[in-house]
Amino acid sequence: MSTEGFKKKLVKYAMNLELIIAVCIVVAVIAGIVVLAKHLAVIAVADGYNIYETFKKFLSIALLLIIGVEMVLMLLSHSTSSILELVLYAITRKMLIYSETMLDLILGTVAIAIVFVIRKYLMSNKYRKESSYEGAIISAASPIHDLNFDSDLDIPENKGTTVGGLICRLSEETCNPVEEGAKYTVGNVTMKILKIKDGLIEKVLLTEDEEKETETETSSH
Repeated sequence: MSTEGFKKKLVKYAMNLELIIAVCIVVAVIAGIVVLAKHLAVIAVADGYNIYETFKKFLSIALLLIIGVEMVLMLLSHSTSSILELVLYAITRKMLIYSETMLDLILGTVAIAIVFVIRKYLMSNKYRKESSYEGAIISAASPIHDLNFDSDLDIPENKGTTVGGLICRLSEETCNPVEEGAKYTVGNVTMKILKIKDGLIEKVLLTEDEEKETETETSSH
């Protein structure tokens, strides 16, 4: 087996392991919901002296389950936004459950503010334009859902979670080999592989199919 073939298989196995881990987390979250329901029943019969600690424990478990759900989304999407949301929930849980002094609250507030600053100024919601006349050059790791959400693209989301994964799926369906310069058309978008490194797709050029877009607009009228 060649080195590139081994790397591709290793990446595939790693993604499958991520999926297995995500499934395990989902199972754990479902089991945690049962525990959460038990604490809810305890809150219903707790007296005024014990209700604070009981509700604090309930809130701690609830936020922990939310963090688990966000971790599953992060493993499946590999998007920067999902990572920031995970960090945001982790900071919130730390503030609400474990903060005991005003300094803890201040540090937590500053941490949340930093997350929002990163999201607003250091993350681009739109896919990055590097060529005004050819299209958009993006990373192959870009989540398809984010591209569709932040633009007018219509890329199917049932064949892959990332652009690179979608290209690999289209390559299998069309028998078009994954190599630099290869083109794949799906939805109203044409994808061209610009750069492959160590057997992995790195850069992809997206161009919108204006004819299909025009046909869609005409049919809607």
